[in-house]
Amino acid sequence: MPDSPRPLPGAQPRANPAARWLALLIGVALLAVAGVTGRDIWYRWALNDPSSSWVAEAFRWVATQPADPLAVAAGVIVALLGVWLLVKALSPRVRTHTRVASPASIWVRPVDVARKSTHVARQQAPGSAISSRSTRKKLTVSVEDDGSAQALQQRVTTALENEFAPLHVRPRIAVALRPQQDAGQEDQQ
Repeated sequence: MPDSPRPLPGAQPRANPAARWLALLIGVALLAVAGVTGRDIWYRWALNDPSSSWVAEAFRWVATQPADPLAVAAGVIVALLGVWLLVKALSPRVRTHTRVASPASIWVRPVDVARKSTHVARQQAPGSAISSRSTRKKLTVSVEDDGSAQALQQRVTTALENEFAPLHVRPRIAVALRPQQDAGQEDQQ
């Protein structure tokens, strides 16, 4: 009997499309247009009263307007907006997660990497103030110097490199040492 099949990695999580909210607003506007059109159809065929049509009146108004430069500029702007929406709708979405080397589909966000790096740095420098920032490509950890300077920086860097080795895209790790603050300075801030 063959071994059980390994799970396949899932699709990479990505950010929402840029045109998502505008597409929803356009959808609501089209629903309103459909409502007005339905009203006109009702008046025309059910009540046999074509004279109270809103759509026909709107078309008459547009037909009587002169084609001045302002109208042409508005048309060009609407056309450019349409091209922009088309480009945004067809462009790939931004990658927001990094895959972890695992048989299961595990993805981490940059904020998860930053939180984990703060925890790992805290294990190497227990009494120090630590902060971290992360993007998909870079991790910056700021550690309060405990007096060992370069040794602390090397310990934290090595621990972080070992911790994030399973990531498919490993961030560049930068560990910055801050000068040690005494209790009086911390109370003033």
